[in-house]
Amino acid sequence: MKPYKLSLPLKQTNCVLFNSPHSGSVYTDKFMQLTDLSLHILRSSEDLFVDQLFSPVVGLGSLMLSAKFPRSFIDLNRDCEELDPLLIEDLTAYKDTLKVSAGLGVIPRVVADQTPIYKHRLSIDDATERLRGFYFPYHDKLKSLIKQTETSFNKVILLDCHSMPLSSVNLARKKEPVEVVLGDCFGRSCEHEIVVELKNLLTEVGFKVSLNNPFAGGFITKNYASPPNNIHVVQIEILRSLYSHEKQKIKNREFAKIQRRLIGVIEEFIKRFAD
Repeated sequence: MKPYKLSLPLKQTNCVLFNSPHSGSVYTDKFMQLTDLSLHILRSSEDLFVDQLFSPVVGLGSLMLSAKFPRSFIDLNRDCEELDPLLIEDLTAYKDTLKVSAGLGVIPRVVADQTPIYKHRLSIDDATERLRGFYFPYHDKLKSLIKQTETSFNKVILLDCHSMPLSSVNLARKKEPVEVVLGDCFGRSCEHEIVVELKNLLTEVGFKVSLNNPFAGGFITKNYASPPNNIHVVQIEILRSLYSHEKQKIKNREFAKIQRRLIGVIEEFIKRFAD
């Protein structure tokens, strides 16, 4: 089984790529045997239905890559060296980042609410096998799509698609929560004109949009962006409760409506920036 799904149009007609690294929901028996957590709890780490939410972009002539495996198994939005010494035995070399300390490295130790995933620690061989079988093939495919698009259009705009729980958004009194957060690493991953236009288009159709707050972009945004070489990356975080029941892990009645608004924005964005 390939660790990713690549959705292809009949012909790629624009330079805008879509990536959904956290919406995978295939939980293997082997993985489930390593944990005492229920599937419902494990799914709290998923970017629920994000791959489905953005899937109509293929009809606009864009490519879309999405993970099949879940974020709780491997987090593709981390450096491969962000390994957790509290989870993996005999680990001698790793990047000791804040994410790793929080249990949210490339192989997460905890799910979204800080509940430990595993019954026992993993061996270094288990971790290496997981990276080789899932992490590296996914990133190799993403790199090849970026290169293919750059060759065809001399420009790449990668939209890295995520969702955020309501709990991650600061709820000020008498103020409705932010619904979409665009991250460009504070101007380092994308030309300013591109992200501002995307923000304006989203705002015009009624979304409440923030730039870089509280999410400025993760490993994928930082690692693949190269604005001087005309490769631009924007991370998109959409409020999960807009289109789903977070606790029940099901779509709500607004899903189709939110999807139409979102795809309408993307269609206009492609017209303006993908020529």
